[in-house]
Amino acid sequence: MKMSDCGSSDGEVDYCPMIDISSLPIVVQNRVKALKNLQLKTVNAECEYYKEVHQIDVKFQKLYDEINKQREAILSGAYEPSGAEIEWKNKDEDEVNGEGEAKELTNGIEKLKILDMDENTKGIPKFWMHALKNANEECLMGLIESHDEEVLEYLTDITVQLNEAQNNGFTLRFHFAENPYMSNSVLTKVYTLREDPDPDSPLEYDGPEIISCKGCTIDWKDGKDVTKTIVKLKKLKPKKGKNVPDKEITKEVKADSFFNFFSPPAHTDGKEEEMTDEERATLAMDFDVGFAIKEKIVPRAVLYFTGEAFDEDDDEFEDLDTEEEEGDDSDEMD
Repeated sequence: MKMSDCGSSDGEVDYCPMIDISSLPIVVQNRVKALKNLQLKTVNAECEYYKEVHQIDVKFQKLYDEINKQREAILSGAYEPSGAEIEWKNKDEDEVNGEGEAKELTNGIEKLKILDMDENTKGIPKFWMHALKNANEECLMGLIESHDEEVLEYLTDITVQLNEAQNNGFTLRFHFAENPYMSNSVLTKVYTLREDPDPDSPLEYDGPEIISCKGCTIDWKDGKDVTKTIVKLKKLKPKKGKNVPDKEITKEVKADSFFNFFSPPAHTDGKEEEMTDEERATLAMDFDVGFAIKEKIVPRAVLYFTGEAFDEDDDEFEDLDTEEEEGDDSDEMD
């Protein structure tokens, strides 16, 4: 059978191996089985490798935590850096002089006005809100909506806690200052990992994988829940002779919001067969977002705040639009 002959019920083409193993001589099939047993040995060795790596991760996470505490102290204004701590030469400073310096200074002042900061500003207000907003499309799948930003302004830190001693999960903690939106000072998201190979398909092992997650209850203050919105269904007019105002029929519905991140689908116990396609997709996106927060945003927060986190990726690509457009124009002229 050709690969192109393999189809699924929804019309999509599935991959089919070029060789039908069952058609091979028994002696060859047995050798293939022996190779699978060797592959299982590789999987078991890889599993042990990741367990040792986790011990190193735990060791260095303590170092990262200490560094991030210093970051939080600067952000909150509890500590004012000075001397060698504030010596940093930006890569584009050598290119700026004369008129360029004045232009850069003007732009900087304008940006300060936009961010509502001045020389008397304490720490770096709204740091995490801006960092997450800049990372929204690349790391957060566009989860942050405009109505979330006012709540995220009170986010003061995001911390990561690894499970010890097994590599079976991690917890993200979002720390908030006192605010008019919620009573919680900390929101948590717990991810569970499968450390060992899946017994049903051990050869598919590709390192520890997220298999479930659990959010937390957000204690929204009255009228401040950004995950819900009121929609108007219809308007009822009073009967003739009744001197009363029109009556609106409304309904509270779920709204798109970053804070839905703390309310993942109910079926998150690893039993995918019990989930709907929509729940699987939502959960897959949730896992990607959680991993990105842990591996990208938390350790490189300042680069997302400044936008420099995207510079390296941009440098790897060339803008071909101009050449393509010129090519199209020449073709038209021909």
